[in-house]
Amino acid sequence: MRRLVALAELVGAGGGLAQGAVVPGIGQIGGKAARLGAALRAGLPVLPGWVVPVGEGESAMGAGAEAIRANGVGAGRVAVLGAALDAELVGELRAVVDGLGGRVIVRSSSPLEGDARWAGAFSSVTGVGPDNVASAVRSCWASGFAVDPLRRAEECGVGLEALELAVLVQPEVVPEAGGVARAEAGSVTVEGIRGHPGALLAGWAEAEPLGAEVAADAADLARRVQAALGDDLIEWAACDGQVWLLQSQRSVAENRDAVQAMPLPAGGVRVAGRPGAPGMAAGPLVACSPHETRAKDCRGAIVLVDRPVPALAPLLFGAQGAIARAGAASSHLAEVARSLGVPMVVGCRHETVTGPAPAAGAWFATINGGTGEVVLTRSRTSHRQPSA
Repeated sequence: MRRLVALAELVGAGGGLAQGAVVPGIGQIGGKAARLGAALRAGLPVLPGWVVPVGEGESAMGAGAEAIRANGVGAGRVAVLGAALDAELVGELRAVVDGLGGRVIVRSSSPLEGDARWAGAFSSVTGVGPDNVASAVRSCWASGFAVDPLRRAEECGVGLEALELAVLVQPEVVPEAGGVARAEAGSVTVEGIRGHPGALLAGWAEAEPLGAEVAADAADLARRVQAALGDDLIEWAACDGQVWLLQSQRSVAENRDAVQAMPLPAGGVRVAGRPGAPGMAAGPLVACSPHETRAKDCRGAIVLVDRPVPALAPLLFGAQGAIARAGAASSHLAEVARSLGVPMVVGCRHETVTGPAPAAGAWFATINGGTGEVVLTRSRTSHRQPSA
């Protein structure tokens, strides 16, 4: 009996095989694979692929969860990475890699991905060949027990058992450009970079100008996806004259009334930024680093970060708003902010006012995430400090 599921066989999110047989639902193939299967069936440009269902990782993930309970957070990934895949599954994986050209990307596909609070939480492995595909699958499983998803699970109130993962294996392309396209209010906004879009999504790169033809093709793909699936947010990559759909989902509805909820202060120093996530917020400024700050330390605060990297997502659960010195509105962290209703400004060089390392609570910030405006004032004792 075959262990893997081909994307080409999926009717849609949680549907059956084209031949009428039963295929695992989204709980077994994850959100990413489910949406790509639906897109492929709708005739959209999706790279071929195969899914390792959630059930194949049950034993390894169970061992990871038990290791965490017994020995703490760091033990989970070690347990998963040490788990053995049986010879039959490894043989299927090697054959799939060979059939896809010998070099693939192995991508996590979580049942949690329909919730944008989990954007960017799980890992992918690039440059994978037949000899290391089993290790790449284990690495994707192990990413479920990294610090970031464990803290997101804590903030979302879900247990370790919810951190289950399917794995998607697809041919690895070398994009000339890639990024994100969002369809809203009859228009499409396209952000991208030259080369692979991973750096943009992970918060390490700024969006840059793209050729008019590539941008138009990405916008057209976004419109086609919205018409066929109802998804209004896509990740895309352009390669050899073709724009490929890498992922699609329905983004969180934005409350545009919140953008005008309060006026910016007349006093203070204005610092220009770029829109990240809409809405307005005010609070003491607290500089944060990944894994070094807990969400409780940011409650009621405007979180200040260097770049909008996904590992900072748990901090947004307690924050009033966020400011990033660099990065783009198409980053995964900005999508988490939108899902939580946390206003965010990116590309704000606050250090011209506050210095490079402002003390926690020394400054008070008011931000408009819809316009990118930031006003900084020296804190007074009347300003509310973050709660413990």
